[in-house]
Amino acid sequence: MKSEAKLLLGLGIGIALGAAVGYIMGTDKKEEWLEQANVLADKIKANVKSAIYQGKSEAHDLKEDIDDIAEIAKKELAKQ
Repeated sequence: MKSEAKLLLGLGIGIALGAAVGYIMGTDKKEEWLEQANVLADKIKANVKSAIYQGKSEAHDLKEDIDDIAEIAKKELAKQ
């Protein structure tokens, strides 16, 4: 994508988001929308933390598997 197209796309997205936020903040349902946004942000935060924990756990398991394979390889090479 050319830099001009990227610039126009970014500008368009920024204008659309700005208009949406301006509209929402101008309505009477601002507090309700903010509460829903906070709930969504909390869910996303929890999911990110869960994904990070799961990734760390899987990386630890993988490291243990690699260590086991390395130990087996060392024993086999020592036999020769």
